[in-house]
Amino acid sequence: MISMNSLMNITGRFEVFLKSKKGLVTILLSIILFNTGLYVKSSYSDYSSIQARRDASGFSHDKAYKFAYFYFYTGHFPLATLNTDLKYSEEGANKEITNRGKDLIMEYKHWSRLGESARILAYLPNAYLKGSPENPSIKLFNAFVFTIGLLLLFFGFWRLRKPMFGFLLCVLINSTPFFLYEVYSHENIFGLMASVFFIILGLNVNVLFSASIDYFKLILTAIISGITIGFFSEFRNEISVVLVSLLLIYMLSKHIKLIPKIILVLTVVFFFNSCKSYIRNEFNLKFEKTSHLVSLYGGHVYNGAKIKGHNFWHPMFCGLGDFDTKYGYEWNDIKAYNYAIPILNNRYSMNIHYSGKYQTDDYYDDYRLYYKKPEELSHYEEVVKEKVLTDIKNDPFWYANIIVKRIFRTLTTTIPVPYLGLLLFPVFYFLLKRKDWDWIKLIIVSLPLSATSIIVHSGKGTTYNSLFVYFVLVIICVQLYDHYRRKADIT
Repeated sequence: MISMNSLMNITGRFEVFLKSKKGLVTILLSIILFNTGLYVKSSYSDYSSIQARRDASGFSHDKAYKFAYFYFYTGHFPLATLNTDLKYSEEGANKEITNRGKDLIMEYKHWSRLGESARILAYLPNAYLKGSPENPSIKLFNAFVFTIGLLLLFFGFWRLRKPMFGFLLCVLINSTPFFLYEVYSHENIFGLMASVFFIILGLNVNVLFSASIDYFKLILTAIISGITIGFFSEFRNEISVVLVSLLLIYMLSKHIKLIPKIILVLTVVFFFNSCKSYIRNEFNLKFEKTSHLVSLYGGHVYNGAKIKGHNFWHPMFCGLGDFDTKYGYEWNDIKAYNYAIPILNNRYSMNIHYSGKYQTDDYYDDYRLYYKKPEELSHYEEVVKEKVLTDIKNDPFWYANIIVKRIFRTLTTTIPVPYLGLLLFPVFYFLLKRKDWDWIKLIIVSLPLSATSIIVHSGKGTTYNSLFVYFVLVIICVQLYDHYRRKADIT
């Protein structure tokens, strides 16, 4: 049996190795090889879905794949076809446009109209690898971004001379069922928010710990970080919450003075918004060009409503059914539609026809290809917002009870081992007593990723977005290691 001294000796040698450049290269290559292996394995068998998000449709691969064909070969977006017998080549795509123009469509069910158009880019890595968008997949895209996140995460802590923390954190993340499934098996983007957070933390974590600040590099990193978050938030707007984590990193740093902090915050926000605006303008331009093309060849131009991204008050409405149906809430779109549409008809004389489905019975076109979604209707958000705020105002204790229950659920159902999130409180107290402010700040920076499960909805796997428990567990491991190492040194 290995004695504690021997174990500390072995671990100490490993830490020394990790701090070396050889150790850095070894771990980075190991991350690449290991995750490549995970990706290859996923082609033959899916990972367990014991941890998966089932609260939303997310990427909606069942609809999105229709747009991959023309986007890959011609760059037109949003463009699809009613024809299912496609020739997968650039020539075939161009002939499809010229010879079967009457089959061209600009919307399939409700995908392109809901904004976040950059999602279509997620198909490109797999399509370029195969040389064809046939049987498109976003798993390679997910794997690539996730791996980049882990590489930068380890490198960030390696620069701080804390490679053991980075190593343990990457091992824990890389072995969690949620990430294995959402990154490598699920044709969705629910693992993307964490991947972006890892990228941003890896780039900026030195700001929390290091007293040596190079302001030129810091501004450059802030620009890159703002653009990165802005870019990925156009895949799913929920990812914007990573911006809060980044701003917390800058505001909590004791090594940056007030004026530079303000400059950093303004820089990040500017480039975040600029990136989003640029992407939206590019896809709006593509929409106009595609509309002209479809009209030219006699196809079905989409002239219906469009939204920029996910609405806020609709999911807020549904989310209030987390724990009871006291005021008629339920995590079900149809519940919200059944409430709002009669009010829209009575209050605004909108004459909406609805029969209890996920869309209305009204269409934007005579061919009945483009149905109207309630979320797109004028005043819909106002109506559901009014009910949410009225019920909260009239019964604040009911709402407070929901928030408390959501927080408890977030603390207890983040990783497969339940209740480990409750370790947050004793660890936080321990760090406070030791005045270990850097580790406290690191935990705080991770908390915004729990926002969805606390503010909107905590059921059906939304709590798996939370990352604080990973940091808590690794901090415990590192603190125990330091404790026993000191004892071994004394002995």
